[in-house]
Amino acid sequence: MKKYVCMALLAGLLSASFCRAELIFADGVGGVGQVEWVYPVPLCVLKDPDDVLRLINRDNPLDKAYPDQSLDMYTLVSVAVPATKKGDYRLRAIAADALAALFAGARAEGVKLYVGSAYRDFRAQEIQHYNRVKKLGRDDGVVQRAGASEHQSGLAADVVGWAYRDGFRTSFGDTKEGKWLADNCARYGFILRYPKGKEEITGISYEPWHLRYVGVLAAAYMTTSGLVLEEFTEEWRRELSEYERVK
Repeated sequence: MKKYVCMALLAGLLSASFCRAELIFADGVGGVGQVEWVYPVPLCVLKDPDDVLRLINRDNPLDKAYPDQSLDMYTLVSVAVPATKKGDYRLRAIAADALAALFAGARAEGVKLYVGSAYRDFRAQEIQHYNRVKKLGRDDGVVQRAGASEHQSGLAADVVGWAYRDGFRTSFGDTKEGKWLADNCARYGFILRYPKGKEEITGISYEPWHLRYVGVLAAAYMTTSGLVLEEFTEEWRRELSEYERVK
């Protein structure tokens, strides 16, 4: 895993170098008096021009209209990978391309993966949540409220092995496919969004199948540091605040 994360970091070296130059020379040649950005993730990545680092949970929900399909960056496209069932599985283009590369990488290593869920709009999530609560008589937190689901972002996909095509279970994390995902998803810009041991922070039970696209550099850093998106967001915002204060 460390080898692959290092490869991911090397792949982002050009981007990192650009960000460093952007900071050092922000005030002119030599950047006299300019404080250098030293946080492991480049500042231009954290500026998030592709809107892939957005924190989505019950405290930070999406509105009904997200993602705005009038903007090219939010265009949803069909994902060209094997699926557990017939259907049109869609993601934002940036995530769809990354997922296709991940599947190809897995296949090259003899691992067969299948997408079981991708984009769901606000209304579809609303119906799923309502049906779950009605069935159980309570909200058990397994199905998120409308607006709080990452699937609405077009950046999240549920990926499993064929044996789990009829139902997602935590034992997937102990399978060959589940272990490959955990060890390799950061190479392609994904994180396991709801890992074991972080339930109190994410508010979500362990889901070894739920991938979230955040970009290669952020994924590599979060994976090596053991941070979930809530922790990472809090950390980089704190670093940015301090940088803005002293620069």
